[in-house]
Amino acid sequence: MHAWEAIQNSLNYIEDHLTENIKIETLASVAALSPYYYQRLFKGLVKSTVNEYVKLRRLAKASETLKSKGIRIVDVALDYGFSDHANFTRAFKEAYGMTPYEFRANPVTLNHFIKPDLLLNYVMVDEDVPLIAEGIVVEVTRRKLDNPRTFVGIEGKVPSAELTGGIATGIATAGMIWDEFHRQKSNINLLPNGNEVGILYMGEAREGRCTYMAGAEVAENALAEGYASYTLPRGEYAVCCFEAESFVELIGTAIFKATTFMSNWMKNHSLTCGNFVAEMYYGTNPETSYMELWLPLSSWQGKPSVKERWDKTNGKEKPTMEAISASVNSPLFEDLCTHLETIYQSKPVLEFSRCTMQYGWNVKYKKAGRTLCTLYPMEEYYIALIVIGERERMETEIALPFFTGYLQQLYHETETGMGQKWLMINVTEAAILEDVKQCIAIRRGKKK
Repeated sequence: MHAWEAIQNSLNYIEDHLTENIKIETLASVAALSPYYYQRLFKGLVKSTVNEYVKLRRLAKASETLKSKGIRIVDVALDYGFSDHANFTRAFKEAYGMTPYEFRANPVTLNHFIKPDLLLNYVMVDEDVPLIAEGIVVEVTRRKLDNPRTFVGIEGKVPSAELTGGIATGIATAGMIWDEFHRQKSNINLLPNGNEVGILYMGEAREGRCTYMAGAEVAENALAEGYASYTLPRGEYAVCCFEAESFVELIGTAIFKATTFMSNWMKNHSLTCGNFVAEMYYGTNPETSYMELWLPLSSWQGKPSVKERWDKTNGKEKPTMEAISASVNSPLFEDLCTHLETIYQSKPVLEFSRCTMQYGWNVKYKKAGRTLCTLYPMEEYYIALIVIGERERMETEIALPFFTGYLQQLYHETETGMGQKWLMINVTEAAILEDVKQCIAIRRGKKK
């Protein structure tokens, strides 16, 4: 069982027992992990502590119950594990910026911390092959748009975190934009049987925010004075088609899961998205709700091969990070470098090694005086060297059953010298990259 599967089992347990007393020890047992390692792994995969996650999921469920005015607010609080009315009100306002009373009087659309479906982070499918995940069906296909499509509607500035992660809480700004569009759309000469669409792009938004337009299709070149417009250009698109059991589930949970899946799918297929994403909405029926994410498509391309400009075995010619990245020519290299620089605030150090095992230039990442890993550029992949010492050995071996078969075999076959295993990991696929990230987290987590 992989690490993500163990955590997913505990997420399922939490969702089924939100109205009960949930203990860390119980969740760790469900995941078959020690409480200490369970909490570390949970935070790494879910991006929240266990207690905070449970609280936010309870608030999400409680907000739905609050819409029923026949149930007292204090009873809602007690039903979802809050000790009293005051604690519930404090937590609700902290998460959503309004009290339960205010929400009941004006039930606006809220952003909730979505229950993750970790399967979507690690399982890849080919084009035109459906993937059934918890509550949704996802399928990716490529389409060529021969004629541009124009949409007119209402636009506004939205915090980026609200649309990209399913972990931000508060009043849903995008939901307010949709509400305003639906109030005014009768004033727009919309195309009969055209799609409604939500389009995410930068526009004139400042850092940390993006522009979001809620609108519907109009005839080509048709504009409506006083309204925003956006045209999907001709070209090739990666289209993520997904279904959910209801429209509420579609826009409240499924869209975040589909976005997560597509982010990983694009990287795994060496593709990058253009400068916008379109949410294409279709008519619903009592049995299912369906929508699509349209991503303008371009192949991931490194810079021209560095072999034309430098020799990695030439110790007198120091390369740039751009040159090394171009030499590797893999999005997995960019992914790990970005991860190390953002999560650990570690900067790359280029060094020349005369070691016969990997002669030439390499990239080293350090934190607090310790080397997190060393990266050796190869053709179309790279090697990540991670040293597992006595301090990391026990935790690594606890986590080992959750790693890929490749990493497990490599660990067992690597000889121990001076109390250390020098793991030379060939990073050739996304699952192995996740192994590397977990090993780095273990190495960084140990204190002197």
